[in-house]
Amino acid sequence: MQPLSDINDRPAGTCPVDHAVPSGLQATDELVLAMPRRMVVQYATTDDGRPELFLYYGDKEVSFDEPDLFAFGETLARQTRFRADAVLGWGKDHSWPRMRELLEGLVDAGILESAGSATEPTVLGHARPSPLPPSIASGPRNWADCARITSELTGRAVDPGHLELIVPMFRVAHIALDADGRQVGEANVFPRPLRLDTPTEWKACPFPGTRYLADRPMNTSALKAMRAHWPQMMAALKFIRARFLERFPAAAEGWTVAHTERLAALVLAVPTYQLVRAGAAAAPLHPALSSLFRVTDGLRMATHQMMFVPVGEPVVSPEQPITAEAIFDYAERNYSFHSETGVCAGPSHMVREFLAAVLDGAEDRDFVFDPEVRAALDDCDAAFDYGLFGLRVHCALFPFWPAMARCYEQLATIADDAARSGDAAFAPVHARFALHRDTMHRATLLGTEERRQNRELAYAAIFDQCGQGLGDAGPRLGDRFSAARADAPAGVADALLESLAGQLGDTTFTRQFAAAIAQFAETARTIIAVADACQAEVNAAAGRLAAQRRFTAADIAVHARLVGDMSDRLPFLFEELAATFGITLAIDGRDIELTTAPQFSQFGGPSADYRAVAPTSGDYP
Repeated sequence: MQPLSDINDRPAGTCPVDHAVPSGLQATDELVLAMPRRMVVQYATTDDGRPELFLYYGDKEVSFDEPDLFAFGETLARQTRFRADAVLGWGKDHSWPRMRELLEGLVDAGILESAGSATEPTVLGHARPSPLPPSIASGPRNWADCARITSELTGRAVDPGHLELIVPMFRVAHIALDADGRQVGEANVFPRPLRLDTPTEWKACPFPGTRYLADRPMNTSALKAMRAHWPQMMAALKFIRARFLERFPAAAEGWTVAHTERLAALVLAVPTYQLVRAGAAAAPLHPALSSLFRVTDGLRMATHQMMFVPVGEPVVSPEQPITAEAIFDYAERNYSFHSETGVCAGPSHMVREFLAAVLDGAEDRDFVFDPEVRAALDDCDAAFDYGLFGLRVHCALFPFWPAMARCYEQLATIADDAARSGDAAFAPVHARFALHRDTMHRATLLGTEERRQNRELAYAAIFDQCGQGLGDAGPRLGDRFSAARADAPAGVADALLESLAGQLGDTTFTRQFAAAIAQFAETARTIIAVADACQAEVNAAAGRLAAQRRFTAADIAVHARLVGDMSDRLPFLFEELAATFGITLAIDGRDIELTTAPQFSQFGGPSADYRAVAPTSGDYP
């Protein structure tokens, strides 16, 4: 058996146990597994082909690599109360000293408890209070009012023609209402300040697995709506899947993680397109469409987590083959059924039926859809174009974040070297950027170069694959970046050096510092140029007016402000440079303009109160 281990960064399962270890466990002692329905049992294969058994219980993980203990692990997961020496019959040739040590380890880890100190679990079906704070929204909004919403929430008005650059396509529908009066995003509406208070019933989750009686409740109101429309939802899903395979026939030969994420995103695009297309009706969405969005968004987030979130287990390649069962198992052991506000309300059998429809289902050509659903499905091709162009915008713009993290790393390293050399002028810079680097390593998903490169490769792969579904529309992402870099404006590094030298002195370290900032500024300009061109394709697909001004680096900051929760994140680098050195870099897809505040007091600027990079949720890089 491998050592018992707590899994960092996983939501606590909150097993209600007494962690006291009995002094010298006796064979006749009674032990309790308080909530066997929470135990998840999974087998895996090691790199050298050997089987391994894993038990997941609350926030604990136990692995067995000795085959003679597999029967013990499987039997333990089915227990509620047992006498300690009963384990001698859970397999062959178990000795009491060995099994006593194993049981004491499980008690010490809080998985088992002494019968004398056992506590009663929460009653099934018990109502729970809402986990949500009161809404601050005055009423429903829509993204046709993009400039006013972004001005109110972030202090910067963003042109509606830049919508998918600041709100990822797969979240645009969140604030919309359906015919039941519920927002599409339910408790997870993005951005959070636009969430409305809606009558919602919350209960403890009775479903087996990591969700079982978790501290976070489940939304049974959303579950009731989903049950009411389930047959129509599954028929619509199979219809969309069939249209997807017409564009991506390779998926029929074997589904990959990228295929699955892309299909999930396009399922979301079908109702979203009804909200953003030119001439869209003001009528709320049909509840079958909003419910299909909610359940599919869970799949999109799980596959996104597989490719982008190296917490719990390493990320996988977009080309990794995948099955419905593998997705379900991944979701269980990586807490994909949990969110910040609650747990998935779908019973396991419905989740499995949904996953089977995604990966294995055949179209039901005889199903009669409600008129509103039929109209949305009739727009499937146009919705796919909108969705694929929208995914490309996301993949073109979000390499900004690993590039920013990389620049922070470079600046902190240069400041380290300057401090070691005794350069007194760099001492305040060293202290400031060492703190930022610590934040990046400790609190973000971009703390290593391997993670940054993996993310950039995944974005490029998704972008290029979307092109296949659009008839191979245009160059690959890497080629687009290369072409945009060829238009680099001259003189940026020299202007930065002149400004920094006045504060730090014209030294080798100052020159390196200026060069690193100039390189990042040019990378940002390149990314913006490509992403802005991709956004023009989204606008055309939606029949939307072109943006009336250029997209800028300051607009990228709006996206991160909309994410909220500014604590424990890296400051937006361009704002940090303004706060530290009085240097302002205004960047769009064509130009980089530098200005320096007159009579700026060296290092006297306030630290930016805005923190931006790498939210730790699975939904954002």
